[in-house]
Amino acid sequence: MCGIFGVAGAERPAVEITALLERMAAGLVHRGPDDWGTWQDPTAPTGLGMTRLSILDVAGGHQPLGNEDGSIQIVFNGEIYNCRELQAELEAKGHRFATRTDTESIVHLYEEEGERCVERLDGMFAFALWDRRRRRLLLARDPLGKKPLYYAQLGTELIFGSELKALRLHPQVSDALDLESLNTYLALGYTLAPRTIIRDVRQVPPGTVALFQDGTLRQRRYWEPSPGRDPAAPVPDSASEAEYVEQFQTLIEQAVHKRLLSDVPLGAFLSGGIDSSTVVAAMQRLIPEQVHTFCLGFEERTYGEQTYAATVANHLGTAHRELTMPMSNVVEDLPTILWHLDEPMADTSVLPQYYLSRFTRQHVTVALSGDGGDEVLAGYVTYLANRIRPWYRLMPGPLRRGVVAPMVHRLPPTYHKVGFDYMARRFVEGAELEPDAAHYWWRVLFTDDERQRILAPETRRLLGDHAPFDDYLAAAPKRDEFAGNDRFLYLDLSTYLPNDILVKVDRTSMGNSLEARAPFLDRRVVEFLLSVPPSLKLRGLTRKYLLRRATQGILPKHIIARRKQGFSAPVAVWFRDMLGAILHDTVLAQPLPWFDAQAVRAMADEHLAGRADHGYKLWALFVLHQWHEQSRRALAAIPDRPATAPKASPVNNEQRR
Repeated sequence: MCGIFGVAGAERPAVEITALLERMAAGLVHRGPDDWGTWQDPTAPTGLGMTRLSILDVAGGHQPLGNEDGSIQIVFNGEIYNCRELQAELEAKGHRFATRTDTESIVHLYEEEGERCVERLDGMFAFALWDRRRRRLLLARDPLGKKPLYYAQLGTELIFGSELKALRLHPQVSDALDLESLNTYLALGYTLAPRTIIRDVRQVPPGTVALFQDGTLRQRRYWEPSPGRDPAAPVPDSASEAEYVEQFQTLIEQAVHKRLLSDVPLGAFLSGGIDSSTVVAAMQRLIPEQVHTFCLGFEERTYGEQTYAATVANHLGTAHRELTMPMSNVVEDLPTILWHLDEPMADTSVLPQYYLSRFTRQHVTVALSGDGGDEVLAGYVTYLANRIRPWYRLMPGPLRRGVVAPMVHRLPPTYHKVGFDYMARRFVEGAELEPDAAHYWWRVLFTDDERQRILAPETRRLLGDHAPFDDYLAAAPKRDEFAGNDRFLYLDLSTYLPNDILVKVDRTSMGNSLEARAPFLDRRVVEFLLSVPPSLKLRGLTRKYLLRRATQGILPKHIIARRKQGFSAPVAVWFRDMLGAILHDTVLAQPLPWFDAQAVRAMADEHLAGRADHGYKLWALFVLHQWHEQSRRALAAIPDRPATAPKASPVNNEQRR
């Protein structure tokens, strides 16, 4: 794992490029504390850099890394699981390898196949490759967007980096917010690629290559979710349920096996849910020693899952460690956590995920997780809502809207993690909408009307008729190709997964110099599950049906049967307790200029008085305020270069000729 960054086509002296690269390295040192390095092309105003977390070939994997004559240079973030097969193939074609890293396989594969090399990579990745002969920069991101890649085009100059903060160090990148991204953030709790919260900066979308040459940037999508079977897949279209189960078991085990590739200690997150438990069970079968598993628990009963995790660990025989959420440290740690997030994100599970990653990193450098299982196997309660919605709408409209909805809205707030009052209100509101709009609604934080109330008049004027729902649909252009509940899986794979779940996991793990790997998001697993009949993912009201079938006899029955609990934090309660003072001193006492301060205060008063549960909405405003106020100060504090000198590269391109 690494942080990567660089510049191409810079209209500035080489000494200024050097200074920029070294400061970007200092800003991303948390992503790679083991090593850092930069390289500049003496024939063009271009430079690359990286900070490295050593996983493979610990002694010999210094970057930037070049080919035999140095005409190609690369900086790479991620893991390529088929690197050994690629290396054997490329060596047979005459390529000479100087390291055992997966990074070098990309360099030589590019020499053979050009920009299409990315289509043969099996893994999670973001990389930048400079081709000196063609004087072009290639940027690439993995199919599902596990690894981040930001860029900004400033005239004829292009800068890029693994995190937004690295680009904000460039003197020409403005701190001005993208108001449409702000509007989307309030609606969904995250921004939607390719936009970011900063107006000047964009993201390379998942499954995309971008070529920058002669001041022009051209992008091509090389992979995106697609329905239907792969003709080469071993299970025929007429497969029985048992055949689907067997194929799924095989693919998951293969996906886990690939992700055991490491030259450093490795373990797994274990929540006690069926996804992480499945991954750990496969690990325990595949490696001879005990698997090291890690869990974060909560004192608040409806949030903690540590009992289930301990049950699975005991059943599988893992070396299990548990940490209770360090409540007394949350306020003190918030600035650091939000700094690592890079952009404001209202997902409350960021907090436990950060502490779990920090705890895990004390023992291992790589951790496997169950992330992605919900999106590919229909695990969220929203999929049940989609299933129930047509039945609910059989009830006459006047009865739904005139009797049921008012009764539901009078339910008192419980502040529980999965409180019936909250779920019921969201359901009856969304059920009145068309299917896509309903699925969007069930994830919305601030509705259109609520955003109109809390935004200042000038902000509303500048936004005009911008609708986050339109951007949401635009991110999933092939939704009409998917049938049944798979349409909603596709929506989540295109929006929620890459822009929320994977951002959260990447920033919290890499903020603690920990590499996280997700077997459920193996490309072959995802493509297989997209081809599986929807009824094998959601059977009646049973979510993850195929996974529950596949784990029978492997996991305890009550673990297989238990409903999803999730990994959020009890912020609604915290705002009435330990976060109350800081909420008042920030969001309420120092309102941001884009908001109507009186409307925000009225919402906070309702929550604090117990008349409504606005916990998640207040958290979104709180995170935005903290991020806005602290990120600029943190950027100013970044030193001119990392504190340690870069390691000398064991690869000398001149000696390799």
